[in-house]
Formats: sequence, C-alpha cells, structure tokens
Amino acid sequence: MGNKTPRGGPLEEFTSRPRPRIAIAVAELDATRAFYEDTLGCRVLSERADSLLFDFFGCELEARRGAGGTVAAALLPRFGLVMGWEDWHRAVDHLNYIGVRYLEAPRFEARGAADERAEFCIADPSGNCLGFLAYRHPQAAGQ
Repeated sequence: MGNKTPRGGPLEEFTSRPRPRIAIAVAELDATRAFYEDTLGCRVLSERADSLLFDFFGCELEARRGAGGTVAAALLPRFGLVMGWEDWHRAVDHLNYIGVRYLEAPRFEARGAADERAEFCIADPSGNCLGFLAYRHPQAAGQ
C-alpha cells in the first residue's frame, strides 16, 4: 500500500463512505436504553449482555458496561468509523506497512455469524482512541 494522497484528501483505502462510530462506557444498560431509545428516539441496532448499539442519528453509538454494572475498564472512550469490509482490510495493510502501533490489534469477532465483525484501535498523537470497525455482512448485522 503506502499510497499517499494530497494533504487533506482521503486515503484510497477508504473507497466506500464510512459512518462515524462512538463508544462510551455506561453504568447501567436499562437506563441507557431508556434515554437513547425513548427520550431521543434512537433505534437499537443490536444488544448483548454487556452492550447496546444504537443508530445515533446516522452514527453508531456503542454503550458498554462491565460485569456487575460497573463501567467497563477495557473500554476507552473512543470515536472512529464503521467501514466497508474490504476497506478495513486495506486500511490494516496500510497501517502495518507504515508501522503504526495499535492500541488494540486487528481482531475478528463472531466469525461465521451474521454479525461477524473486525475491529482495531489506534491512538492519535494526544492519545485519543480511534476505533475502526467493519461488518462482513452489514445488512444481517442490522446496519
């Protein structure tokens, strides 16, 4: 990879239009769901034992808690993108080529399932966490 673009232009690794993604830590899922779904009218895209994923006005918002209702220690506040599956792989190839260090190495979850996804996180120069996610089958994952 290693293709450069003019300053201010997108890398060619991002060929499809990605959506913003935000992840936050929460203490209680029921109250979080009531606020985002009932108060703000956000649609729940998926639900797990420790997290909810909302359509937050065109962005994905992941609200995650830890065991026993504690805020998830492993979840750094983050923002990032939901990308196309092939774009995600090209971005990983590019980042590996230029030697970027990962906060969370590229990984896959729910392999073979309808909501199979891939994710990695990197930091900006100030230490802010950026997460990049892709679904193999976006339609089946409620996207």
